[in-house]
Amino acid sequence: MATLKVYSREYGVKKVEEKVKFTILEWIIYITFPIILFSTIYFMLNFYSVTYSLKKDIAKNNVTIKEMKNDNEEQRVLINDLSSYERIKEIAKVLGMEANKDNVKVVR
Repeated sequence: MATLKVYSREYGVKKVEEKVKFTILEWIIYITFPIILFSTIYFMLNFYSVTYSLKKDIAKNNVTIKEMKNDNEEQRVLINDLSSYERIKEIAKVLGMEANKDNVKVVR
C-alpha cells in the first residue's frame, strides 16, 4: 500500500492510502529478472570452478611429465654408460676373455 500526502487549502495535510496494483507485465518482470540474475551467476561460478579444476589438473600433469622426462633422460644416460664398448671390454678382460680381431663384429 502506498501512502500519499495530499495538500489542500481547506483541510491542510490529508493522508490518502491507495492500493497499488501490478500489471501482468510487471509481475513477469519482477519474477523473471531475479531468476535470470541468480541462474546466470550460478552458471558463471560453475563454469569458473570447472575451468579452475581443469587448469589445476593440467598443472599437475605438466609436473608429472617433467618428472618422467627427467627419469627417462637419466635412464638413457645409464643405458649408454652400461652399453659402452670400453665397459664391456673391461668386463670381458676380468672374466678372462680376449678379443681377437678376426672374431669381433660391430653391429649398429
